[in-house]
Amino acid sequence: QDVIVGKGPMVQDRKKVRVAYVLRAKQRYGKILDSSNDFGFRLGRGEVIEGWDIGVQGMRLGGKRYLIVPPEAGYGNKNVGGGPGATLFFEVTVVAC
Repeated sequence: QDVIVGKGPMVQDRKKVRVAYVLRAKQRYGKILDSSNDFGFRLGRGEVIEGWDIGVQGMRLGGKRYLIVPPEAGYGNKNVGGGPGATLFFEVTVVAC
C-alpha cells in the first residue's frame, strides 16, 4: 500500500536501491524488530527477501509504502523476532535509486 507516492525517478530492476525501513511484528504499529535509515540492495537480484523484491517494484524516489509480507515471501518458519512463520510488516521509504 502506497502511503506517499514519490515524485523522483522510478526504481530500476537489477539496479541499486537505497531505502529506509522499519520492520514490525504482528501489526503495522506493533513492536519494532529492526530498522535502518540507509539499507542498499539491487532490486530483483534475490539479495533481499522476495517480499521486498516484489513490494519495492514501481516505487519512486521519496515514496513510502507499507509491505505486508507473508512467511512464504519472507523468512519462512525462521524466527526473526515475531515468532516462527510470522507475517512481517514493513514501512519502506526509497531514499536513493
